[in-house]
Order: sequence, then C-alpha cells, then structure tokens
Amino acid sequence: MISIEEIKHLEELSKLQFSEEEREKFQKEFDAIIDFASQISNADVDSGKSFIKTIKMQDLREDEIKPSLPQDQVILNAPSKKKGCFAVPKIMD
Repeated sequence: MISIEEIKHLEELSKLQFSEEEREKFQKEFDAIIDFASQISNADVDSGKSFIKTIKMQDLREDEIKPSLPQDQVILNAPSKKKGCFAVPKIMD
C-alpha cells in the first residue's frame, strides 16, 4: 500500500498541491494500480494462451473537432512564462 507520505513526496516532485481529500483518493487509485500490476505479474504466461485483444475499426468512435483551451489558461499555473509560452531552463549551448 502506498502511504500518504509517498503521495506527498510525489506531490512535491511534480510541483503540485493536493488537498487531503485528493491525497486519499490518489492513495486508493495508486493501490488499485499496484494491485492490477500484481495480478499481471502473476498471470500464467506458460500456458500459451494469447492475451491479445484486437479492436475493429468500426468499434472506434469518430474523431470530433473540439476547441482547445485558450493559451492564457494553458500556461496559467506554469512556474515560469515568457511571451505567452512555457519558459524552461536552457539545457544545451
């Protein structure tokens, strides 16, 4: 089980801020992911059964054109901005 302290550490690394309610929700979601990964690691792969599932093209939804977010809203929480864009540290000369 992932601890609240580990959630807080992820929060710090990602430079995000969560409420206690969100931390508890993420804890449950991460636990479900870890449980699922555990089930996969215990799968019988020696039997030769295929785990591949194909999707028919007619089962997919049609593409929909939707408006994107306004630029000012996209960079609203960026730690550093320049001329309406994300500003990132230079990594190459």
